[in-house]
Amino acid sequence: METITCLWVQSELDEMSTNCIKSWIKLGYHVDLYTYSQGFTNNISTTNLHILNARSVFNPGGGDIPEPYTHLADEFRFNLFKKNKDEDQETIIWMDTDILLLKKIPTHYNYVSSQYTQQTGAFKCKQKVIANIGVMCLNGEENIDYNKILDCKNKDKVYQSKYLKQYEKQLNQLPDLVVEPTYFCPIHWAWVKDLYVHKKFLKQKKYGILQLQLEDILQEPEIYGVHLWRALKKGKGIQPVDCSIYHQLLNHLDL
Repeated sequence: METITCLWVQSELDEMSTNCIKSWIKLGYHVDLYTYSQGFTNNISTTNLHILNARSVFNPGGGDIPEPYTHLADEFRFNLFKKNKDEDQETIIWMDTDILLLKKIPTHYNYVSSQYTQQTGAFKCKQKVIANIGVMCLNGEENIDYNKILDCKNKDKVYQSKYLKQYEKQLNQLPDLVVEPTYFCPIHWAWVKDLYVHKKFLKQKKYGILQLQLEDILQEPEIYGVHLWRALKKGKGIQPVDCSIYHQLLNHLDL
């Protein structure tokens, strides 16, 4: 049985993470969930979910972990992959807990997920695609310098850790590791509000990106999952409505 590894800092999973992890388990995956919480509540309760101490991989010190958690999650995952590259060299499938899986993913080669960038407007990006860290399937033989990532001396930004910036810089030189955005990010972040409040995506472009409709996402054989953009949803205070695209996804997966 293949294992998906993830991190959850708080004491209890939120609804989105619960649904995403359930989608993994329904496909037959075992889940290793690392947590920094000493009183974690397992609200899924299945033998396929194994709760592990995150401090065994990376220990940021004692006491409660303050928000924001995103930078800690980056430091944790890069320490996890560094240890695997230095010692174990086994295939690790990493997923953020806002990745809803539609089907089993390929694991016979190394890759990381990606997303489309803005193609219009003041923040138009020269690169059409950039690597992200939502999904990482790596066996320890990848040509990523984790020491360089973890030793980075730059300052964190509110929306991006210094580790992620260094990671993206390295992945720009390793294009063969980066799969198409549609594999795991078929819904662009610019459409996050539509995902939770509309029944269908509008047939228009945002930032130069034309959004696939849900029926196309579900039928495309090389779309394996959907990044649900938790941080953006939370930051914008978006509340899902009944019959939204998000709820249609959950219903399709019987979650």
